Amino acid sequence: MKFSRRGEALIGQEMFSLQDQARNIERDGKPVYHLELGEPKRYPPGRVINRTIISLLNSEVGYAPPSGLLSLREKLAGYCSENCQRHIKTENVVISPANMLIYQILDIICEATETVALFTPAFPTYIAVCGYVGITMHQVPLSMNNGFQITKKTIDKAFSANPKVVFVNSGNNPTGAVYDEGLLKYLLEQAVKRDCWVVSDETYSKLSYNKTYFSLLGFEYEKLVIISSFSKIFCVPGYRIGYAVADPRVVEKIALSSSTLYSCLPVFVQEGITEGVPIIDSFTDSRKKYYRALSDECLKIITRSDYLACVKPEAGFYLLIDIRKLKIDDRVFCSRLLDEFATAVTPGASFGRAGFVRASICGETNDVKKGLRQVVLLAKSLQRQRLNRR
Repeated sequence: MKFSRRGEALIGQEMFSLQDQARNIERDGKPVYHLELGEPKRYPPGRVINRTIISLLNSEVGYAPPSGLLSLREKLAGYCSENCQRHIKTENVVISPANMLIYQILDIICEATETVALFTPAFPTYIAVCGYVGITMHQVPLSMNNGFQITKKTIDKAFSANPKVVFVNSGNNPTGAVYDEGLLKYLLEQAVKRDCWVVSDETYSKLSYNKTYFSLLGFEYEKLVIISSFSKIFCVPGYRIGYAVADPRVVEKIALSSSTLYSCLPVFVQEGITEGVPIIDSFTDSRKKYYRALSDECLKIITRSDYLACVKPEAGFYLLIDIRKLKIDDRVFCSRLLDEFATAVTPGASFGRAGFVRASICGETNDVKKGLRQVVLLAKSLQRQRLNRR
């Protein structure tokens, strides 16, 4: 069957394919440790769930504005203003799924002949959307030696390709790196000089453990777009709701895009999230303490193997594990881990960095630890096999 160029370019997110494979194994009666998806298993805020239920009971199941409920946009504008010391208006805020926003933003500002710069490892949707839209990707590898931090050198390298857009993801997925204030300011300065767009993905900003998170939200630049999501901070990935803060002209285009692609998000979902906005900080404070402590425990498990390495994350709930000493393709490693040890993790190649695997630690605590022990067991097994072949 012949598909269009765009159809042939679709690659999706590999972690969902792995989840499907894992569920097939589970249907055969074998339990699997799920470390492949960032799907928090902690309880969502009660007030979010209760307001969603009330909205449904009140039959609030009609259409919403494509830009999002006005009440939600107003609350978010107020919340963002308080957090960045500048006045953000309602017309600066648009509601859409965060994953969808990545596509929508690139779709409305980039021609197929233009270039997008991104720092790798990077969230797979950036890579997938560039391929789908037909945009040239300029990937700038970050080094594990400095904790996958951006530097002036890597920032300059990003701009060396004369990109239309630079993506930056502090509170990084998959590395957990939180970028320094001075370097983010330098990146934005370079963008302004070159009249370049900047998309700052701040999905994990509220899950920064100890390091003070610096957001680009406080800067007024018409070609700056901030995107974020409620999936992770409220533990509601199935709600599929996020938001962008941008110039009103960008917001208007995104709303038109939403109207074209999916009309609007459900009213009851937006009502639930609206109820949660006032407790974002208090709710995430307890969550980030939990993830910080758990990540420390998980690192101890990983470092039991001399053939695995991992940088301590500064935010979020992922571990990017270096398996290069094992001399095995990361996709082969993931396949064997699932088939032989009933544990699902995502290959680093999905993030633009082969030789690594990403483990999500936001599932049930005991399952996460057991799954990571399986990673260590496979590493030890592979090393024994290598020694036996000598």
